[in-house]
Amino acid sequence: MNTLYYAMNPWWEGIAAETGIERKDYTALLPMFQKRKQIEILIGSRRAGKTTLLKQFIKELLQQGVPPKDIFYAALDHPSLSGTPISEHVKNIRRMFMHDRKKRLYLFFDEVQESPKWELELKSLYDIENLKIFCTGSTSSLIKSQGGRLTGRQIVATVYPLSFHEFILFHGEKPPLSEDYKLEKLAEDYLLIGGYPEHVLNPSSEYMVNLLDDILMRDLIRLYPIKRAAVLKDLLRLIASSVGSRISFNKLGNVLGLAVDTVKDYIYYLDSAFLVSSMDKWTMSNTERIYAQKKIYFQDTGIKTLLTGTSDIGMKAENAVYMEMQRKKIPCGYFAESEREVDFVTGKQGSPLPIEVKYISTVDLTDKRLSGIKLFLRRFPKTRKVLVVSKNVEAHQTLDKTVIDVVPLWKFLLSSEQYLVSR
Repeated sequence: MNTLYYAMNPWWEGIAAETGIERKDYTALLPMFQKRKQIEILIGSRRAGKTTLLKQFIKELLQQGVPPKDIFYAALDHPSLSGTPISEHVKNIRRMFMHDRKKRLYLFFDEVQESPKWELELKSLYDIENLKIFCTGSTSSLIKSQGGRLTGRQIVATVYPLSFHEFILFHGEKPPLSEDYKLEKLAEDYLLIGGYPEHVLNPSSEYMVNLLDDILMRDLIRLYPIKRAAVLKDLLRLIASSVGSRISFNKLGNVLGLAVDTVKDYIYYLDSAFLVSSMDKWTMSNTERIYAQKKIYFQDTGIKTLLTGTSDIGMKAENAVYMEMQRKKIPCGYFAESEREVDFVTGKQGSPLPIEVKYISTVDLTDKRLSGIKLFLRRFPKTRKVLVVSKNVEAHQTLDKTVIDVVPLWKFLLSSEQYLVSR
């Protein structure tokens, strides 16, 4: 096993590990992580970059002067490691380097859910050892299934596929604003390709097919009581063709030949594997929010491209706006009354911010496609700001006392904080 340890920890022998392109939105958090004792658990889809992030954290620790042999990384999904309890790995490392038990060590456990009784093992280590522990996992169920064993001992963060800003950096330097047409083209590429790092660097439909199969077979079929595994892809295709629309679980069940409760369970499983994310109706009524139809978006538009092709670029633009708000932890819902809708609303009833995504090159307030915004303003007259995300139009208008900002998608994705404020 020592040979495998050395292979996974090349810095012990002065060899640099491959760390890829730095994701500064995450690595900037390392100083905060170091100051607190809690276990850092990074969750997210397979191949979203969690392993690379651990290696980037390790690189930063080494640059800070942490001794190489005080840092231990283990991929717990490796066949030779998965059956060994985490505490045994820690004992092995202390024995190998004769570490004093009081010495602070940095431990990085990749795919921690593959290790037996990992929750109890981490709890025990946290309570009695001087350790800073980082873990990754590919399904949110690994957190929910703990039964509270790590309550107060863990802090969970989601690692998403690349943001648009990261997507640009993976393609080289950011074009200057004087060449905004390049940013517009990059935004369209982003909608089609998505943000899985390896796929961004080397786009391949075969890669995405294999990725989706891995997620469905390794993270779902193995973890959940799914009796009709083949139906999962059909369900994903139906969801992909309905992005931005209200979803009827009854209709999905009828099409797939599944009970409504089974459809709900399957969507929950897809959500737990970070494939999709559900959005409720924006309403002050808890009852209405619970019983109203959901909208379902993909956590990566590249998966949607795989399932439905390249034609529905407007749906992908709406999906990208939703995921940008998810990254920024901005709660949102949709507004709907009869057949008129607003894609997203954030904020409280007294100061809401409605957001409409229209991936078009002309925006006219008299356009019927903006009728949902007009209805919203009648229902909520205290609204002081409306945001319309377009393909390439930028404008600033007023309607009575309401400011209407029209912004190109690329600009919104690069500086969403600037626009996601209700005034």
